[in-house]
Amino acid sequence: MKNIVIYGASGHGKMIVDIILKNKNYNIKGFIDSFKPVDTAIYGQKVIGNLDALADLIKSHNIYGIVIAIGENHTRQIAYNKIKKVAPNINFIPVVHPEAILAHDIVVAKGTVIMAGAIVNSNAEIGEFCILNTKSSLGHDSKLDNFSSLASGATLGGNVTIGSCTAVCLGATLIQNITIGNNTVIGAGSLVLKDVGDLKTAFGVPVNVIKDRKQDTKYLGK
Repeated sequence: MKNIVIYGASGHGKMIVDIILKNKNYNIKGFIDSFKPVDTAIYGQKVIGNLDALADLIKSHNIYGIVIAIGENHTRQIAYNKIKKVAPNINFIPVVHPEAILAHDIVVAKGTVIMAGAIVNSNAEIGEFCILNTKSSLGHDSKLDNFSSLASGATLGGNVTIGSCTAVCLGATLIQNITIGNNTVIGAGSLVLKDVGDLKTAFGVPVNVIKDRKQDTKYLGK
């Protein structure tokens, strides 16, 4: 099996470890993490170095690919850009849980992670470095742009478009034919009955725009 590393020794990283072990398609050499000491044990794996050491680790451990285990969309995008500078030829691995349900025509792009119980229906499009978390659902003919995410239990109807780096949070529901712009956050438990533009924070039943946000504004708790 080819060797890979996971960038980010986090809770999200633990879930990715579990999927890879279940799929038995790659050999995990460890975590890359700039905030935890080398040899820190995380979910049966160890931190083997930080980003600055990645180029050397690729050679010494014969690393084929990497998975970015960062839940925050914009932070994940920044990590991708940093990794490309350090290791321009590394492969970004898509990860799909064996208990996810994907229509036969779905193509999973590089760096995207699809968790257990997620459902992706016919003719849907998923961009690069997206996250479809546990029991999220993407309706037919819908689209997730690059670096966007669906949190656990998020449900999207058919013909929904989610912009780049946009997050649909826990348990939110979007009816059919909705468009959400780029770098927007739809709050947990929201019911979305109308379009929402770029760089917005919106939540409620029904959803309302609460405030504008910056691209780098954090939306996940510690």
